[in-house]
Amino acid sequence: MQRNVLGKFSSFLIASTAAAALFLGGCEGDRGPKGEPGAPGGAFTNLSTATTDQLANITFDQDTSTVDSVTIQSPPVVTFTLKTTSGQAVEGIGSRDTSGRLNNLGFSLAKLIPASNGTPSHWVNYIVTTVPTGGAAVAASRPTSDREGKLEYLGNGKYRYTFARDIKLIQGQVNAMTFTGNNRRNDLGDLTYDPSKTHRLVVAYGGNIPGTSPAVAYKNAINLVYDFVPATGTRVTSSTSNAAQRNIVLTKYCNECHGNPGDPNNLNERGWGLGITTPHADRVDTRYCAICHTSQRAYGRAISTATSGAFTGNTYVTADVSTADPSTDEAQILGEFVTMVHKIHMGSNLTLTGYSYAGVHFNEVAYPQSAALCRKCHRADTAKEQAVTPQGNNWRTMPSRKACGACHDNVHFSTGTITEGTTTITHPVQLNDASCNACHTPTAITESHAQAIVTPLNPEAPAGLTSFTYDLASATVDASNNLAIKFRILNQATNTPITLATPAAGLTAALPGFTGGPSFLLAYAMPQLETGTAIPADYNNLGKVAAQPDAISIATLLNTNNAATGSITGPDGSGYYTATINAASAFPAGAKMRAVAMQSYFTQTGFDSSIAGRHTRAVIVPVSGDAVRRTVVDPDKCRNCHEFFEAHGGQRVYQTQVCVTCHNPNLTTSGRTISNTKLSGFNFTPVQLSILTTWDPAFNKTTAGYALTFPEFSNNFKDLIHGIHAGATRTDPIRDVRNGPSAGITLIAGEEITFPNMLGNCEACHISQQSYTPDVVSALAPRALPSTQVTQSAASAETPTTTTITAARATVPNPEDLVVAPITAACVSCHDTPLAKAHMVANGGRLGLAETGPSYTDMGVARVTLPSLAEQCVLCHGQGKVADVITMHAANRPAVVSVAPTTTTTSATKALIKKMLNW
Repeated sequence: MQRNVLGKFSSFLIASTAAAALFLGGCEGDRGPKGEPGAPGGAFTNLSTATTDQLANITFDQDTSTVDSVTIQSPPVVTFTLKTTSGQAVEGIGSRDTSGRLNNLGFSLAKLIPASNGTPSHWVNYIVTTVPTGGAAVAASRPTSDREGKLEYLGNGKYRYTFARDIKLIQGQVNAMTFTGNNRRNDLGDLTYDPSKTHRLVVAYGGNIPGTSPAVAYKNAINLVYDFVPATGTRVTSSTSNAAQRNIVLTKYCNECHGNPGDPNNLNERGWGLGITTPHADRVDTRYCAICHTSQRAYGRAISTATSGAFTGNTYVTADVSTADPSTDEAQILGEFVTMVHKIHMGSNLTLTGYSYAGVHFNEVAYPQSAALCRKCHRADTAKEQAVTPQGNNWRTMPSRKACGACHDNVHFSTGTITEGTTTITHPVQLNDASCNACHTPTAITESHAQAIVTPLNPEAPAGLTSFTYDLASATVDASNNLAIKFRILNQATNTPITLATPAAGLTAALPGFTGGPSFLLAYAMPQLETGTAIPADYNNLGKVAAQPDAISIATLLNTNNAATGSITGPDGSGYYTATINAASAFPAGAKMRAVAMQSYFTQTGFDSSIAGRHTRAVIVPVSGDAVRRTVVDPDKCRNCHEFFEAHGGQRVYQTQVCVTCHNPNLTTSGRTISNTKLSGFNFTPVQLSILTTWDPAFNKTTAGYALTFPEFSNNFKDLIHGIHAGATRTDPIRDVRNGPSAGITLIAGEEITFPNMLGNCEACHISQQSYTPDVVSALAPRALPSTQVTQSAASAETPTTTTITAARATVPNPEDLVVAPITAACVSCHDTPLAKAHMVANGGRLGLAETGPSYTDMGVARVTLPSLAEQCVLCHGQGKVADVITMHAANRPAVVSVAPTTTTTSATKALIKKMLNW
């Protein structure tokens, strides 16, 4: 899905071959004389005379654009106002296509059927008939929008629209039709106009701009949502009494992962994402999604049944039997919003397989957090949340077969069975929703969905489990190079310090009732080949195997048999302990930019292993007086998609500043160190085998030396994360093979990854726009380290074997390592088209074999050659330059992320850059 969206934008502008050839010859840093000014971006009001670029970038004001009135005496009549964010009235809308339908403007109208007998409320859309022309008969359809009516301009941005359909007549029209086969009358629901019920009108403006090829979309579509009761004219809001409502999901929450949610403290600021990184460019509000994706989408669709747990072909409606009535029997209508969204997010965790709805294969979706974390989408725990989603707690107060069965598709309510593999479990037969909450009370549902780790959206862990907070107060190094770390561990629930075990000989358990425990990581930087005598701006842990920092556990320091390593004393009155690590085990002499991280976790005894690990946020502090490693990524932004990011089995949690201590520029993937014995004896999963045989159809784990053919590339944090998020959009998706953890083998296949956001939305992770510009890295030269892509020594380069490669990893950085300069490394990890790589090489980046070959392995040039090379990226891509990366990355984003133009970049230049980036 994301791939299609990016593909749509990749053709936004087209560059000529001649322009490409000229541009690749080199960059000019300063822009030339300023040309004649174009039309100001926000000054126009008449869309009928606006340019494509102006149309694409128009921003509607969400407050002053309003539905002014709705009357339903015969066909509904709506008055509405459109204003831009600059306060200008919007004129000139109303063009039509060849069939007479309005371009870019549509109207939807639905009524809310109140909750009854345990079944939640649901929408019924009135717009389920055609508007016949040429004497044709009215026909039924799935929900659509009314675009065939009369539009009148009233001045000052105000319009009046008269529906083409008379919704008072639709029930009679549909009842008079003849239905056969998959066209089932019941699927369309009760279409009787009932003015006493809550109704929802949506006025939508957006979509693809007519006449553009390839298609260009309005980036800032608007949906005006108006809930009201026709009988009284009352507008329905969260404060309206005696009126049914259904506001369960806030668009802002979707945009946390799918775009930019805007101000996190302003729940009325929607942000952007829906309609940009999801289908339907004119549909940007979940309240609109909900009245189009109703149960009426079953109309005209065949009912699919699973054979041995698997579906085949398209799956629009699923049931245990093909004769089911989707309107009354147990059936899942995959196009209905509640079912569709739950199944997409449940993804690979669904029990049944073979789902295929409108080209979306639900089972192939890997949701980046727990699908049981219902509060990710549904929140109504505070008055502030309840004001925008009054029904946000329905997930735990109103269980239903439809909502619950969408995720738990192994439950067969009509037969009272639950299928788990080859085992069948009984469940009470449920032919309706009336008694669901007898067992599934709000407390029971909350507890059954609770995650093991306490997070903002999971405020309570299962009963009896202890959660911790790590607190590093300081790290100091004395004149003898001994390291002292002041730390404490808090019980998260009570915010009180815990008391560790008393130091003793042979001690193994640092905390009674728990095994394992946290460790200290000791990261640092020392001069290496590329930096001369300068201290690198990145950790390199010089002298350590694979550039990995030493880890010393608290349990080790509490064991007095390890006095030569260090000790722990305390606690003081505030619960702080002092861990002393003796000079021989601390930082090497001459180390700078030293830092101490606290990571890993306790495992609580007496609990199932699936929840016993008390994974805890890692923390890090610099050694007092030392320089501090720059911060580029905001871990709180990682939470938008991952909630509680855990890596390496929960050893490293949440804090990206800890990630970079290990994932530093001198680290590469370790797959080539896998021995013949380990590889031939390893039991690969079916998914892993599928990946390996996709990479190499001739894969044979018993072939001697096969591991030496595995790809190798940088595991530097920026290269790795960029490559993972770029996923399948790269020309050559990343291929990551790791020897571990322990007896395991880890694979990451970039072609299997779809980023749910816009790839150019760098602020989805970065702390600011300025934090990812080439200016930042250029200013650090020569201290910014290149990214090592292949670790090798003279011996391993000449005779690559498991032994020589393993030895090379022990002496990194080696002069023979293949490396890529720091700015190029960041860019090529996303932008690896042949044209982009050729441009990088022409301007100082060196990619070695990857210049013309695949960019997932063997990229770069020998480290010893790099100091003589200079990247010229900042000349054109620096802030205020002709191709400022801030401006270019923002080119396709909606205006909620305000990026003021900083250049006079021409359309031709933009077109060329778009082609290079393959966006």
